[in-house]
Amino acid sequence: MIYINFDELEPSNEWLELAESLTNRLLEAESEEVRNQIISENESMWGNLKKSFSDLMHRKCWYSESINDFTHCHVDHFRPKLKAIGEDKKDYGGYWWLAFEWTNYRFSAPAGNVRKRDYFHVNANKANDYNDSIEDEDIRFLDPTEPGDPDKLKFDNEGIVSPKEIDTSRRDFVSAEYTIRRLNLNIEGLVEGRRDRYRMAARIIRSIESLLAKQNANFTPARRQLIKSKQKELLNLANRYSPYSAAVKCCLRESGLEWAINIAIAA
Repeated sequence: MIYINFDELEPSNEWLELAESLTNRLLEAESEEVRNQIISENESMWGNLKKSFSDLMHRKCWYSESINDFTHCHVDHFRPKLKAIGEDKKDYGGYWWLAFEWTNYRFSAPAGNVRKRDYFHVNANKANDYNDSIEDEDIRFLDPTEPGDPDKLKFDNEGIVSPKEIDTSRRDFVSAEYTIRRLNLNIEGLVEGRRDRYRMAARIIRSIESLLAKQNANFTPARRQLIKSKQKELLNLANRYSPYSAAVKCCLRESGLEWAINIAIAA
């Protein structure tokens, strides 16, 4: 998971006007059955935004950073539209009034979205209708559109993602653990992908360190170019559009080397 900047995304005026009209119909609906029918009959609304959501991060899933070219990715309703299942398995009511709210959408690989389904635990201040403020909700999921949330996860050289906070009683640990579990972020394919990227970065870091040691003893222009080339490789691996870039940045920071940390910051 890395931060997704919504400022880089904006549906067309035509889409926004239609979404507003549909939301008004939901608000005026006489029953839950009618609301659900309106939502069901207009599922193409979020489907119509899928390409622009996919293009924003060059086809990467916003939750897992995987690229899934041979499968149908989803546009996930971050706050589920029909049900909101808490940790106690009870349904606390979906966010039907956000069914056509584009800022509630996240681009997701199917494995994570199917696992997430209607799970959405709210610690406190659950919004139950259009007039309640979702900004006041204390939610448990980490959200890729919140700048500080992705940094609550860490990665190791085996490709495993875990909470960065180690105190199990702390809020950040609970949120990270819940997110990892509910999105199945340690599924085998993701672990393998992150492990490959992490280890690739580690090998390049070791190679650069060896070259820098030789360079300090005996400077050569050719070696300087080789070092630059390898540092660019790291920069590309850590680029926000590259798969599993968060794991690569974690590797760079874990090295403790100033030049590597600077690459993580610059990427």
